[in-house]
Amino acid sequence: MPRSPRFRAISKNLFNRTPGRLLDRLQLQLSAQQALPLLVFLALLIGICAGLVVIAFRQLSEGPTILYLPRLEDFESLTPEWRFMLPVGGALILGLLFQWVSPSGRPTGVVHVLDRLHNHQGRMPSRNAVLQFFSGSLALVSGQSIGREGPAVHLGAASGSWIAQRLRLPYNSGRTMLGCGVAAAIAASFNTPLAGVIFAMEVVMMEYTVAGFLPVIIAAVSGSAATRLAFGHQAAFSVPAIQMESLAELPILFVSALVIGALASVFIVSQRHLAPLQQKRSPLLRFAVVGLVTGALAVYVPEIMGAGYDTLELAMLGHLSLAALVSIVVAKLLATAVATGLGIPGGVIGPSLILGACIGGGAGHIANYWLGISSVSPGLYAMVGMAAMMGALLNAPLAALLAILELTYNPNVLFPAMMTIVVATLTSRQLFSTEGIYQESLRALGKSGTPSWRAQMLSRVGVASVMEKAIAVAPQKLEVAQAERLIEQQPQWLLVGGEEHPQMLRTADLASFLQRPRDDAAAEEGEVTVGMKDKKPREEEKIDLLRLPGERLELAPLSWRATLLEAQQLLESSGAGALYIGRDYDQGNPGVLDSDVAGIILPQHIERYYRQ
Repeated sequence: MPRSPRFRAISKNLFNRTPGRLLDRLQLQLSAQQALPLLVFLALLIGICAGLVVIAFRQLSEGPTILYLPRLEDFESLTPEWRFMLPVGGALILGLLFQWVSPSGRPTGVVHVLDRLHNHQGRMPSRNAVLQFFSGSLALVSGQSIGREGPAVHLGAASGSWIAQRLRLPYNSGRTMLGCGVAAAIAASFNTPLAGVIFAMEVVMMEYTVAGFLPVIIAAVSGSAATRLAFGHQAAFSVPAIQMESLAELPILFVSALVIGALASVFIVSQRHLAPLQQKRSPLLRFAVVGLVTGALAVYVPEIMGAGYDTLELAMLGHLSLAALVSIVVAKLLATAVATGLGIPGGVIGPSLILGACIGGGAGHIANYWLGISSVSPGLYAMVGMAAMMGALLNAPLAALLAILELTYNPNVLFPAMMTIVVATLTSRQLFSTEGIYQESLRALGKSGTPSWRAQMLSRVGVASVMEKAIAVAPQKLEVAQAERLIEQQPQWLLVGGEEHPQMLRTADLASFLQRPRDDAAAEEGEVTVGMKDKKPREEEKIDLLRLPGERLELAPLSWRATLLEAQQLLESSGAGALYIGRDYDQGNPGVLDSDVAGIILPQHIERYYRQ
């Protein structure tokens, strides 16, 4: 049956408008973090994307080494000359690359992710991620003393942020998507989904909410699944299920935890002094110093080169002597501190595990000599030391504990690891007054670190979920009939575009003016002719809304994607009495208001949410 023109017009109008309404509704729910099914679906997508990116990064950072290494990460097989020249040459190429990139495109790593999350609403620039992908791979291929998980976190966070920006999600949901990318990246790097979740919540997002947990969990699972499809299901390290034999070993573990906490503090303090040089010295000079230091140390201690996971496994198996362990700790601590402090694009989690394993392994050898117990395994001490160093260095005790559990699949490590993590973290924080390395690095770079709990709370919610929607946009001057029709819509506020800045007034003030006697209204409004006997203004006369008696507030524009924290900051900086929220507003001419204004934010809206 042929359809009538009227039917076709109605259908066309319906299909043109329904998707927009559905999108508006979903975005409003995301603004209030109520659309959990949609968040979980997006998290699944981000987890897969982040997993694939991390797989590609790992292939690029490991594949080229087959050209000059007999086995993966076997830098020890190189001659001393190659062990010196490889880091120096790689550092010089990195320096030239960073010298070519503009300063705004150079920041990389976990510190950059935290800066963008806390100070830029989680919006990650793509050019920094591209630089991280190639420069991080080159740094690992050339044997720099760094870990691969720092670049992985950056790439995972950039994947989540990219999807959030493409879909124009509210910024509070964009923060969650960034956390999903981080969790997926950690899970994909080490095949540790649970540690990825806790790392994202404890180190990056620093919050524990159901709306945040569920998407992050599914992202970590999907990221880990991608890695397992690419590299298999086996654990990252193959170690026996060894355990502590006697409670007499606890004092040795306690002392080793004190040493680990002290060395973690030394590492962190070094970043305080070295990180500011990233803004004062050219990349070529800084990276040349890194290459020379790493190359000189690698001549004598080649185990410090690259990610070093082969060395880590030897320490957990107890196959390294006490002298070798001590030399690795000293050289690794120096090389990694210089590399990360001067801006080499790499991570610190891998080096922290190696440092902790070597210190713990050394403590295991000492336990054998002191206690005379031949069954004491240096490998167990190495695993416990890994957890303690990671927890103290990152100020992330729970993430460290779960990471060691998933890396080793040995539940026997939990009991001693819990004690050593607490002792090492307290030693670093209380005795040496240091925070986590990421927060200290942010502060050294002159950037704000951990936000206050109030800022954290306001960042979780978008303005679209708490704004006042009972509004109407009106011209500055309107006729009496127009004013009466406007009042019939029962808006709470009228938004009026002035010549300079838009203002708003209560609809009740307009209604009160229309109900006043004619002469009083004329005297107050100034537009109505004096001397008329009418009780109300005549129909043909116009009312100037910006001259009516009553409360008027100046307005400032804010995107509907913003969070309550951004709204509070804009209210304080602009001095406006309220903010108008819309998808599109004319920033070049703030006096212009259009029909896309969706609501307003008043200071009491923020205060009300804060008190709830």
